[in-house]
Amino acid sequence: MQGVLREKVLRQIAQFPVTQEDAAILLAVSGGADSVAMAHILHGLAEEGKLSCGFVIAHINHCLRGAESDADEVFVEQLGQSLDLPVISQRVDVQAYAKSHKLSIETAGRVLRLQTLAQMAEQNGCGCIATAHHKDDLAETMVHRLMRGTGFRGLCGIWAKSEIDSSEFIRPMLGVRRDEIIRYCKDHSIRWRQDVSNRDTRFTRNRIRHRLLPALKDSVVGMAHPTGLTESGDIVDKLERLSLASQRFQSATERIAQTVIAEGEFDRGTGQFIIEQDILKDTTAWAFYEVVREVLVKLGVGLRQYKREHFDKIRALLGEKRGGLTLPKGLCVEAADERLVFSRSLREQRGGHGPPYGAVQLEIGGIIRFGPWRISSRILESSKADFEEFRKTKNPGVEWFDAERINGPVEIRGRRNGDRFWPIGASGEKKIGRFLIDAQLEAGAKQQAVVVKDTEKIIWVSPVRMCEQAKITRKTSQILEICIDRA
Repeated sequence: MQGVLREKVLRQIAQFPVTQEDAAILLAVSGGADSVAMAHILHGLAEEGKLSCGFVIAHINHCLRGAESDADEVFVEQLGQSLDLPVISQRVDVQAYAKSHKLSIETAGRVLRLQTLAQMAEQNGCGCIATAHHKDDLAETMVHRLMRGTGFRGLCGIWAKSEIDSSEFIRPMLGVRRDEIIRYCKDHSIRWRQDVSNRDTRFTRNRIRHRLLPALKDSVVGMAHPTGLTESGDIVDKLERLSLASQRFQSATERIAQTVIAEGEFDRGTGQFIIEQDILKDTTAWAFYEVVREVLVKLGVGLRQYKREHFDKIRALLGEKRGGLTLPKGLCVEAADERLVFSRSLREQRGGHGPPYGAVQLEIGGIIRFGPWRISSRILESSKADFEEFRKTKNPGVEWFDAERINGPVEIRGRRNGDRFWPIGASGEKKIGRFLIDAQLEAGAKQQAVVVKDTEKIIWVSPVRMCEQAKITRKTSQILEICIDRA
């Protein structure tokens, strides 16, 4: 059994390249049987030459159990001495963090633990962080997520390798059961610390571990299978298989989503993500949700307040010519010109008030807001206009157009891939991207360019150049003046 356990761990960790490199791995050791066994096994494999990496033991004192927590810290330091491995310890105030951030003790502990481990790894030159999550932890995680409601992403459970806030985590013990670990420690006379709080059923995970999972195990044994055979096998093993299947599905879905996202455009100047609706219509619902998740992250909206219903509302916009949504954390989604435009509201971006960065329609004679810009317009009679004064005092944010050569409503939006217009004085159309390059503008100025268009053409790339087709001539009777300046 002992050799089998070590082989399981070796097979698991061998899939991580860092373990075969001359690098250091941070071992997260609490003092419990799981992490102590991990430290012993990995150290032994390295001593035998089966791993090329080095190790640093990290311990976090959560300061939740008084003298017991301090004793855990001392125990881990002694463990490091016995294995001749360096040990670093750090204390965190979980209760204070939970109170100030309005989190449960469990959640606050996890957040602080991840943050602290990441800092320890960086400060000590460790390539990744190893935690002692095992197969029973995986089952508990999946049951917990099912209780709260989850999809395929949640059913992935615990990944053997993952990146959290730019830190790489590996889980060498994920293929091992808890009872195997206890047996290994006893057979090798390995001491560990008992955390009595792990039996406190006031905590959700402990209720799952000590009540719900045992009940599920008992219920599965002997259960009739649709094939007519009697069900066999442990519920933990079944949940592991479900986890691996979900991970394969999730990985494939994420690859599809990245391909879709590449077809859209993130416009940093206006804080928008713009994509053709037809591209999104061809994606599965799950790939669509992954696209939206990625957009939320890139726009800085985050995912915390988002539920399935919000993703469904966004998907319902597909096929609409016009329409929009305002969602949690200031996300605005607009259907416009067979595109879907995602943006953050001005309130969320700058703490001010106003419409989102999505395309807006010009109100002749009124004032509108487009992101950080204030846009006004009016109609002037050509016979009363002072052209000489306009030329002398004109600034780049003001332009005059032949009102009769403007077709339909005027729209204000950000620059998009493939946009073309005919700059005044040029011999023909140009792509706006090429035009801005030729204009030798600074990168920041290019990103801030605002597109003004009617139903047929782009009439102005503000504040750079208006178009040839809407210029004022001797035949002009009415002038459309548009002024764009910073609010």
